[in-house]
Amino acid sequence: MTEALLASKDPTLRFGDDNTIVVPMAILQNLYRYKGVPEKMSMASRFVEYIDSLPQNDLLSEGGFKQENGSYLRIVDNGPIEQEIANLADFSRLDHRVFQVCKDLKKKSQKVILISRNPNIRLKGNQLGIDTELFKDEIFPKPCDQYKGIVEVFMPGSSLEKMFTDERGVPVEEVYQYENFDWIENEFVEIVSDTSKAIGRYTNGRIVRLKYDKSIPGGHKALNVEQVVFWESLLMPPDIAPLVVTKGVAGTGKTYCSLAMALNAIEKKGDKKKQTYKQIIVATPTVTVANEELGFLPGEIDDKVGPYLGGIVDNLKEILRQKFPDFTNAELKKKAMEFFERGDIEIQPIGFLRGRTIPNTVFIIDETQNIKPCDIKDIVTRSAEGSKFIFLGDADQVNNPALNSRYNGLVYLSEKMKGNPHTFQITLNSKKSVRSKLAQEALDIL
Repeated sequence: MTEALLASKDPTLRFGDDNTIVVPMAILQNLYRYKGVPEKMSMASRFVEYIDSLPQNDLLSEGGFKQENGSYLRIVDNGPIEQEIANLADFSRLDHRVFQVCKDLKKKSQKVILISRNPNIRLKGNQLGIDTELFKDEIFPKPCDQYKGIVEVFMPGSSLEKMFTDERGVPVEEVYQYENFDWIENEFVEIVSDTSKAIGRYTNGRIVRLKYDKSIPGGHKALNVEQVVFWESLLMPPDIAPLVVTKGVAGTGKTYCSLAMALNAIEKKGDKKKQTYKQIIVATPTVTVANEELGFLPGEIDDKVGPYLGGIVDNLKEILRQKFPDFTNAELKKKAMEFFERGDIEIQPIGFLRGRTIPNTVFIIDETQNIKPCDIKDIVTRSAEGSKFIFLGDADQVNNPALNSRYNGLVYLSEKMKGNPHTFQITLNSKKSVRSKLAQEALDIL
C-alpha cells in the first residue's frame, strides 16, 4: 500500500466522492521514515504534510475527514494480529498490520477493498477473504455525474430567433440564470423558450445554431435530440471536429449513424466540392465478452476480427436497405461485403493502429470502454490530416476485468477532452433506444 500512496500526487483524492479512504497507521509511520529515490521521498513527505494539516480528531473518527473532492479520509490502527496473519512468514510485520486493519473493518460489516500495486499482497489478500484492486491513478466521476455533452437552458423567444438570423449566434448572457452554468466549449445546448425549442452549440462565449440539423445525407433521420447532436458532430469536417466521443447503450444508433456518415462520404470520393474520406477503419479492443485476447485466438487477422464482422455487416445492410428497398437480405449482404472487397472498409484490432498514421480516413473505434486509459493516447495520436476519429462505447458494459464504469478508456477520453475546441461529445439517451420496446425494457430492468 506504501507504493500505491507514492504512485501519484494527492493519491487519496484519486477516489470518487462515494468512497472512504483508510490509511493504516503502520503505513503512515512507514511513509514518515521512507527512504528511497528522491521523487518518491518527496511524495512521501508531501503526503505526511497533508495528513499533518488535517484535524486529527476527524482523521481518527469513525466518519473520517471530508476531503475537497467529497471522499472521506481515515487513519486507523490495527487490533491484535490474528494467528492466520501472523503465520504469513513471507510477509513483513507492516504487511501483517495492513491485513489486520482490513480484517478489523470487515468485522464491522464494512465493504473493504485493499489497494496495492504489489501482486503478492493482492493475491494473499484474496486468500484471506479481502477484496483487492490495483491502484488506478485516476478515478473519474460516477456514471450519473460524467460529462453528457449537452445541457438544457431557457431563453427568451426573441433571443432564440436571433440565434437563427445572426451567424454569430447569441451571447450566453441571453440565457436565464446563465451564471449557473459551466459553459464548456463545444457543449451542445437544448434551448427552451416561451414560443419554441431549438438546439445550439456553445463556443467562445456564444450559442450558435447547428449547421447540419436540416441536411442529414442519405435519407437518414435523427430520431431524437441526442441523435441530432450526434449527426452534427459526425458531419462537421475534420478540421473543425477531428474527434467525436459518443456514449450510449446498445440500440441508440452509435455504430449505425457513424457508418452511415462515413459511407456517404466514401461514395463521394473524387468530388472535390464535398468533404470526402478515402476509407473507413473500424477498430475494436482485443478483449471479448469472455475476456479472451484476440492475440490468443486461432487464425490470421481476418479470422480474429471475424466475430465482430457480423454486427458491422448488419448495420451496413440496414443502411443499404434505404437505397435498395427491394433487395433481399442475401443481396444486401453481398452488397455490404463489396465495401470490404474494395478496401473501402477495414476491421482492425486496436493494437494494429499503433505505428499507422493514415490521412483522410474515418476511424470508428467501437467498445472504447474496454480500452485501457494508457492506450488511448497511442490511438488518438495516430490522427493525420483530413482524418476523423469517432470513439463509441457504453461505460456500463465493461468486459475487461482491469477496468470498470469509472476507470476505462471511454470515460478517460471524455473527461480529459471535455472542453477541447476540436472535440465534440454527446451521450445518447438510454431512454430513447431505437430498438424494440422489449430491448428498451430489458435495458431498464436487467
